[in-house]
Amino acid sequence: MQHLAPGQFLRTVVYPRLDAVDKNLLDGLNPKQLGTSGAYPLTCPECKAPEAYYYPQSAFINCPRKRECGVSTSIWDAMLSTGYSQKEIFSILCDAAGVEPPSREKNNSTGEASSVASSSAELSIGQAVFRITQGMAASNASILADFQKERGYTEAQMKEMKLGYYTSPEEMVTELAKLQFTKEEAAALGYIEYDESAPEKLWSGLAGKVIGYWPHPDGSIRLWGRLPVGSGSKRNPKYKFAPSLKKDIPYLFSRRKPTTLTCVEGTFDAWALQLCDVWGAAIGGASINKAQALYLATKGVSEVNHMVDGDSAGWEGAVASIRNCEGCGIVTNVIALGSGMDDPDALVRSGRSSELLRLIEGRINAGRYLALMLSAEVGKDSLDLQAINRIYAAAQQLTPHSRAAFESQSSLLGVRVDLEAEAARVFSGLILNGMSFEQARSVVLRQTGYTITISKESNDG
Repeated sequence: MQHLAPGQFLRTVVYPRLDAVDKNLLDGLNPKQLGTSGAYPLTCPECKAPEAYYYPQSAFINCPRKRECGVSTSIWDAMLSTGYSQKEIFSILCDAAGVEPPSREKNNSTGEASSVASSSAELSIGQAVFRITQGMAASNASILADFQKERGYTEAQMKEMKLGYYTSPEEMVTELAKLQFTKEEAAALGYIEYDESAPEKLWSGLAGKVIGYWPHPDGSIRLWGRLPVGSGSKRNPKYKFAPSLKKDIPYLFSRRKPTTLTCVEGTFDAWALQLCDVWGAAIGGASINKAQALYLATKGVSEVNHMVDGDSAGWEGAVASIRNCEGCGIVTNVIALGSGMDDPDALVRSGRSSELLRLIEGRINAGRYLALMLSAEVGKDSLDLQAINRIYAAAQQLTPHSRAAFESQSSLLGVRVDLEAEAARVFSGLILNGMSFEQARSVVLRQTGYTITISKESNDG
């Protein structure tokens, strides 16, 4: 097994398995109960204000008071400040994480060359691609400058986003080869593409694009890209995602902040939220899918906001998110953008961050949102039974908190649709109009979710 330096062992092995508050290692900082954002509020080791926060599996305690403090304190230094000694901290951390400390058989007798070789050997292909695309960005600074100018980002914002650049698949393969990674390994993760019948011909839809890094369940990043300027074309679209990208882990989820998680579709909308000190993440689709909901649940998220467009696609996405998240025990809120309203990215770039924050503050609980949607459907000239059925199906998944909101709002609005009676009415009408039993039953199931059955009871006398 490759020997790791103590610091690297803590970062890669110990901290990802550690909840320092749960193991009572930070009791001296007066930690409170785990919040809905998945973080523990506690006292900042630096400024002593009770406003800091710590996320399980993180190596740092963060202070949000940027003007007064803003310091990120390592768990190691925090333990020092609360009375632990240097000698005991390492073994205590390993024990709390349930891992064996590395043996100290190997030492530094081989000198600096050994350390450099070890560092190279431990580099993953994802880390290598990050390093390469960052280097490509540095070598093509004028292209990033054009992107920055068109988007209106400040130097500080560009520095925080750490966007890369992708020159060409040929250069990517050449640079990866220098780090002992093969073309086949790169293709397997979507960093390049080629036809097996003509492996010398390389291509990538990411070429010529500003690059971001989407985390992946297998531990390696996947790339997404955007044209530096312009709207693109059918042959060269503005946005491109690596062909092997799964979006099970929302983009920027790991950049936690002491707010409720707000999910949006686009990557730059997620960055807009982050730049406003809001915990924002991109889901890359119209709804929070089942895999994403499960991931949020495993990471301790108990409440989530989903920002959607105010059209029918946004409504369907919101209902799907409610069904998936509430079914996993996550209280869900909806932030519906009005017709023609700018998205988060446009709001922030135009200097209207306060408007974005007000939208988030005005979020609607899932139960209330479903009740309002039900009221709107019932108020139409003709009932859309499929839409009503989707609302009730989502309502069946609501958490107790959201269920109470649904019942309260529905009662207040005076809306209640008897789908059983409606299913019977539709079935009767279809039969009277000459449709067969099986056909009518299929239509009713599709429209209302109810299955019509007819059974004959035997008379034994």
